[in-house]
Amino acid sequence: MARTQTLQEMVSNLRAEAGHSTTVAQGTNTEQTLKYLLKRTQEELWTSFAWPELTLRDDRAMQVGVYLYDYGTTLKFDMIREAFSTTAASTGRWTPVQYGISEARRIPGSGLNTSNSDPVQAWEAEGGKYRVYPTPLTATWLRFKGNQELQPLVSNSDSSTLDATVIILFASSELLARAKAEDAANKLQKAQRHLTKLLGNQVSAKNKVSTLGGSAPASMLTMHHWGINA
Repeated sequence: MARTQTLQEMVSNLRAEAGHSTTVAQGTNTEQTLKYLLKRTQEELWTSFAWPELTLRDDRAMQVGVYLYDYGTTLKFDMIREAFSTTAASTGRWTPVQYGISEARRIPGSGLNTSNSDPVQAWEAEGGKYRVYPTPLTATWLRFKGNQELQPLVSNSDSSTLDATVIILFASSELLARAKAEDAANKLQKAQRHLTKLLGNQVSAKNKVSTLGGSAPASMLTMHHWGINA
């Protein structure tokens, strides 16, 4: 179970992990920098992995002859990690749906799909909506699976959405690396071990948002960067 902390608690603990002074007076000049680092680290971790305890599913009804849809209120594009389709919801037989619809599947001029059939085989973000391929012939279903949305981490009283310890360890390893501290590598290893423990045995199955066509996180926080083997 992930253990969350308030931003104020995380700043204090980050100072301790990085070997900074924990007194408020001496830490005032760096407080905003530390808050930004914690916020950005949580966002990158959230983006890079599918977190088991934050998993959400959103079943979307497909309509006959319709290939363009609005997102639901539960999962938006940047929260989606996987998609599945089925022709009969009662069977429970879901087929993985790939991301990306090539130009060869679009009719020139009209933008319509080149095929109408079931079930949905692919999806892609398009103009604030999402497109499916092929165009459904019957009332089928598309299921999105992804992460719960991050809560704001701005005010001192705001709590982290992810486990606070893993955020603090990765943030402190970055601070130590900037300072060329001897224990930077050791701190990174601790962060990696804690992340692996949190994700359990499912680490290799996690999908990155880049699979969906998004850009890599700002600090290249990927499995390779953290030393996690996919």
